[in-house]
Amino acid sequence: MLRVLLSLIFALAITIGTIWINPTTDERTMYGHEGPVEQNWLPREVAGWPAPFLADNPNTSVIHNVGPEDNFRPGPFIATLSFWYLVVSATMWLVGWMRRRMPV
Repeated sequence: MLRVLLSLIFALAITIGTIWINPTTDERTMYGHEGPVEQNWLPREVAGWPAPFLADNPNTSVIHNVGPEDNFRPGPFIATLSFWYLVVSATMWLVGWMRRRMPV
C-alpha cells in the first residue's frame, strides 16, 4: 500500500512538473478580432507532457503564456498522471528487482 501511495505521489509531482513543457500542437485559436482573420488565427499554446492538459485561453490570458487562468483538461491530465504512474511503478519494481539480485 505504501509503495502504491509513493508511486502516486511521485507521479503527481512529475505530472505537475511537466507544465513547463510546451509541446508543439496543431491546435489553433483566435487571438483578437482586429484585422484579417489569418493574422489572428494563431497556434494555441499548450502545456503538459505526454498529453497536454493545460491550454491557453485567448479570452482571459496573456497570449502564448500558459498559466493558472487557462483551460484545464481533466481527461489528458488523468492520461498524463497514469503514464507517469506506470513509469514510476516500473522503475520502483526494477530497482527492487536489481537490489534482490545483487549479492550482499
